[in-house]
Formats: sequence, structure tokens, C-alpha cells
Amino acid sequence: MICLHNADCFDIFPQIASNSVDLVCADIPYGTTRCRWDSVLDLQLMWKQIYRISKPNAAIVLFSAQPFTSVLVNSNLRDWKTEWIWEKPHATGFLNAKKQPLRAHENIEVFYRKQPTYNPQMTYGHARKTSTRGRLNTDVYGDALKKVVYDSTSRYPRDVQKFSSDKQKQALHSTQKPLALVRYLIETYSNIGDTVLDFTMGSGTTGVACQQSGRRFTGIEKDPEIFRIALERMGIKQEHAA
Repeated sequence: MICLHNADCFDIFPQIASNSVDLVCADIPYGTTRCRWDSVLDLQLMWKQIYRISKPNAAIVLFSAQPFTSVLVNSNLRDWKTEWIWEKPHATGFLNAKKQPLRAHENIEVFYRKQPTYNPQMTYGHARKTSTRGRLNTDVYGDALKKVVYDSTSRYPRDVQKFSSDKQKQALHSTQKPLALVRYLIETYSNIGDTVLDFTMGSGTTGVACQQSGRRFTGIEKDPEIFRIALERMGIKQEHAA
């Protein structure tokens, strides 16, 4: 099920049932550009509404970049739990290259009240490892080392993940995030059939990722033109959106 709203998120929040969202995944405005839409939200009001709407064990996954990252984390330091780094293949900031390092990453902040769903996206094909743990005390062999051999070549994910931008393929929004990255986060913090909320959905990347991964989706976008693009990407007719 997909439910889309062309409106300000604070006007739609009261219409969403309490404890109905399994994951919040959004790319909220950073307030770091001069774009008319890039105004920082009322974060305290945002947290109040998100906590009413989401389940107690829902993860709230929010994209950010400094200096907004510091503001975002400090707006809810109690429930901040971890950070992912999206490493970009191409850096920016060349105008200031003689004054500071080029910027080649963005932050993804994760908040939650209770332990959420966590499905680590394993990587495979690594060299098999052998580790030595503890000691065996037996009558035959005495005090011997116990070897534990791992039969799997999988590895747990690290907090730095590299994804190519989608802008070279299809530039739909100036700050759009890679579809593969958003799907990675959705599959990490939710299960098939769960409901995902993106209250600043832009061109609908989160919605497409939910379609591809079998999740329910509620999306909110106030810009009519960007909202139209999101509808087209998800194959939704205007009359079927709120």
C-alpha cells in the first residue's frame, strides 16, 4: 500500500494514526543552501509528531550534513544511537580546496527509543578466517587451545558505505539520494510488509525503494512539481494521491 500527500508534513502528521509506522527514513532540509525549500524544520515539533506516529521500536533514520548534523543530533541526544557515513565517489567543494578538504560524504543519523529491527546487510566472498578462543581441559590432551573455524565468508557491515549518485543517470532533485543506498537502509531497519514514512520525500526515492523491497509507504512532499515527479516514478496517478 502506498499513501502519498502533497502538503506540508506538519499539516499531515495529525492525520496519521498513532503507533502506525515501523520506520521513518527521510532526507530533511539541512538549511545549507539558498534553495527556497531548504529551510530547517521545527525539530522539537518534528520529534513530538514522529514519536506519536511511530512505534516504540521504530528506527528514525535521517540524512544530514554538517553543520546541520550537529544541530540534528543535539536536538535529540538522548535517543541518538549511531551514524552511517555515505561515502560519495565524487567530491565537492573545489572552490575552497585551498582552504579545507574536499567534501566526499554525508551523514545518516539513527535514532530510536527501543531496539528496532536490525537486519545487517552482510557482504560475501571474503577470505575465510580462523580464530582461537579459550582452552580445552581434557584427560587426553590436557590444556589445549580450542580452535573455532568459521565456515562463512560473510562480514558484518561497517558504518561507512560507498554508493554512487543517481544524478548521472536521472537527475530528478538537487539533493536526491541513491536509490540503492535508501533501499539498503530500509532493508536494514524494517521487514517486508512494514510501513515506512518519508515526510520530506522529494522525488520519491524512498517510495520506489519500498516498492522494490515489499514495504508499505507513506510519503509527504509539499512542492507540487516535485510531488508530480514522485508520482511518475512510483507509477501513481494524481487522483489516487491526497
